[in-house]
Amino acid sequence: MQPSLVSNMRRLINTKLQPTRAKYVAPKDQIKMWRIVRGDEVFITNGKEKGKTGVVKKVLRSLNSLLITEKNMVTKHIRPQPGDPTKTTRVQLEAPIHVSNVSLIDPQTRQPVRTHYRAVIDPISGKSERKRFVVGTELEIPKPKADIAKYKLERVESPKDTSPQLAREVTFIPDINIPPFPSSSILDELRNPYSKHR
Repeated sequence: MQPSLVSNMRRLINTKLQPTRAKYVAPKDQIKMWRIVRGDEVFITNGKEKGKTGVVKKVLRSLNSLLITEKNMVTKHIRPQPGDPTKTTRVQLEAPIHVSNVSLIDPQTRQPVRTHYRAVIDPISGKSERKRFVVGTELEIPKPKADIAKYKLERVESPKDTSPQLAREVTFIPDINIPPFPSSSILDELRNPYSKHR
């Protein structure tokens, strides 16, 4: 068997074994107005997870794709780390699903529906807002509210933290008679050695 034929067969086998990755999407082909946001409950209409529902974990706008919690899982192999060169790990991660393969779920009928944006005037402020509605009905699908408490980081004291007393201590007092630059020897090192003004 010719060497080129063997290498081509190996390349073909390797590409089939690897999980499919999301392809590049040109900026002109990216979706401008997204009807699905993080936290929405969606129904998967195509792919190996067809017929299942899940919550959107992340919206990948540059790839026109979504990450759905614990759906379309793939195995990622992590290389050995410098600290432990013998240990290799396998991690289960969500792979992207194209937005055309999912639909929003109607909150009343619990069925996948098509949606569109409609301008609605707020009676209190009088401002126009864009809201999602099920196509052909007056049923609004509100956007999920972000859980702010989930994203607030709790402060944890560590030995490398600077104490509040040291942070408040004044270490520099400006004086008009003293220039705010280091000594002349340090300035001489910073200057260009080939400059005529040195």
